[in-house]
Amino acid sequence: MLEQITLTAPMSNSKLQTDINGLRAISVLMVVLYHFNLRIASGGFIGVDVFFVISGYLMTKIIFDGMLARRFHYGEFLLKRALRIFPALFAVVLALLLAGAVLLPPADLDNLAAQCLRALLFVSNTYYAGQQGYFSAGLDDRWLLHTWSLSVEWQFYMLYPLIIWAGLKLDALAGADGRHRVFKLFLAAIAAASLALCIVADNQSAFFSVATRSWQMIAGGLVYLARDLSWLRPLRGRVPSYGGVALILASPWVVHMLQLEQRWPSYYAMLPVAGACLLLAARFENNVLLNNPVMNRLGAWSYSIYLWHWPIVIALTISGLVDTSPKLAKLVGIPLSILLGYLSYRYIEPMRRLRAARAVPAAAALCAAGGVLLGVSAIYNATGGLEQRVSDPAVFQATTAASRAATYPEQCENRMADNSRFCHLNQGSTGNKVLVLGDSHAGHLYSWFAAHSKSDTTFYVKSGCPVIPGFELKGQDRSCRAYTKAAFALAASGAYRTVILSQNWTGFSPTATGICTVENGRCLSPAEAGDTQLPVTRTRAALQNLLDKHIRVVVADATPQFSFNVPKTIARQYYWHHKLVTRAPSPELLEKNREFDQLFAQLGRDPNFALVSLRKDLCQGVACRVYDDRNRMPVFIDKDHFNPAWIALHGERFAPFVATALH
Repeated sequence: MLEQITLTAPMSNSKLQTDINGLRAISVLMVVLYHFNLRIASGGFIGVDVFFVISGYLMTKIIFDGMLARRFHYGEFLLKRALRIFPALFAVVLALLLAGAVLLPPADLDNLAAQCLRALLFVSNTYYAGQQGYFSAGLDDRWLLHTWSLSVEWQFYMLYPLIIWAGLKLDALAGADGRHRVFKLFLAAIAAASLALCIVADNQSAFFSVATRSWQMIAGGLVYLARDLSWLRPLRGRVPSYGGVALILASPWVVHMLQLEQRWPSYYAMLPVAGACLLLAARFENNVLLNNPVMNRLGAWSYSIYLWHWPIVIALTISGLVDTSPKLAKLVGIPLSILLGYLSYRYIEPMRRLRAARAVPAAAALCAAGGVLLGVSAIYNATGGLEQRVSDPAVFQATTAASRAATYPEQCENRMADNSRFCHLNQGSTGNKVLVLGDSHAGHLYSWFAAHSKSDTTFYVKSGCPVIPGFELKGQDRSCRAYTKAAFALAASGAYRTVILSQNWTGFSPTATGICTVENGRCLSPAEAGDTQLPVTRTRAALQNLLDKHIRVVVADATPQFSFNVPKTIARQYYWHHKLVTRAPSPELLEKNREFDQLFAQLGRDPNFALVSLRKDLCQGVACRVYDDRNRMPVFIDKDHFNPAWIALHGERFAPFVATALH
């Protein structure tokens, strides 16, 4: 991921190399331990932010010094970066493509190939920005998610020489005095603009974009440019060096305590960036936390460790080991990541013959290798993941269709602060009007209403939000409270005879940790607010208010939830063992919904209240049907959302509350 530094014995003219190697070791360890879910590394993803600072420091040294000495060549610079980055990346991609052709069912291989294409073209950051977020749970098929940072760096490598060249030209026009003040101000202005964009952009764009991450790399560059300034001399030495390490190590703890994951990076990332800059500015050789044989070696292997560790995490997740034996997964995965990182550093990264070759043959060899991998990935994509490997494709086609299905139209979804989107079915039809509101569990009912309802029906949906007055998702503000207020106001307006409420009741139960009530600007869990039953009591009040207005209230009760992606697991088990998984446990279904079930039973005494329970059709206790044998399709598209093709056939329990073609 970063410019490699040869591990050598300490030399008097390379004091920063041991510091940087040690810093890179800390960073990669934080990332690896975080991805293997070690509690001590909560928030450890900030290691990538530190990597960016180091990269900017080193790239500024190479480009700035080269341009001043008139020995910088743009093509040569990119080729050297490619020789550092491409071989190990190519090895990981090749291993995944070969293993995937043997071990992965068609849809998984097709998906892997799509990711390989983006990683090899260094646009995986934009690809993953369009997918579910970096912190989304339960995603076990993003084999190359971690390459988003390589894409950001490569894009920065292509742009940064042009930025430095433009800054030096401005410096010259201003009458440079040797201190390059105009140039430094130019870089600082670009960094400030990048940071401002990082703060105001939506979280997905801010996390993955080179435009919102450049400030971190330029911050490292400004440290290098300021290395000889006399007023910075107090920042050198033992105390600033250890202080920088302390800031970096404190950052994951701050992230965890304040639950900043969903708001990262924004201005919060200034904390680890400041720590890395302080350490680099300190130029202290004898920091024992950094300058020791273990950290030096881990730092030297860090790029390859980073490349290999994430596919290992995904492989262990798909195998089920992460869920069934998490401790064993850590004991196997972490040492294996380090071992493969060492082997890659030792035998793949050097590429001595390639580096010794002339520029044109070396570039041609890299392009040829990359072209072969791109070609193989394209073939996998074009053939649906080598679908011809399977003799009975029906199951795989059904699971693939389910995995790729959208439960409701995108234009129905209210995102972030936008709460103004509605979807209308049969608008203007005579008779009673129906309002369907809730989170994505309301949205996954859409296909039945679209297929069968003849009533004027409005869908008002905001995925992820607890539709409970006063509640938000913990760690992020998606304007859930405003949506809920607007939803219940619309429901109580008298415009609708029937209001249907469906949401992730399991995830919003009194014991849920992902939601909070906002009190005096503070986001408090129900327990912190002094009332563990607060989600239930506020739901009761909101629904009772509608019932008191003689509005018919229909609640769709909790959807079964699983610890795995249903259609993908069905496909994998069928591919690996020729075993069709039709039922699976939903262990938290009864326990976490006990309070809401009791509430709905009590409200059922009101003649205007009705409970629609699809889980009665699917589950016996906590054992639930996940595959429809009769119609040969998965019931779900992921861990807890109904397959729109299935619900369109099995949502007849809603028929009594709308006009249908059957009546």
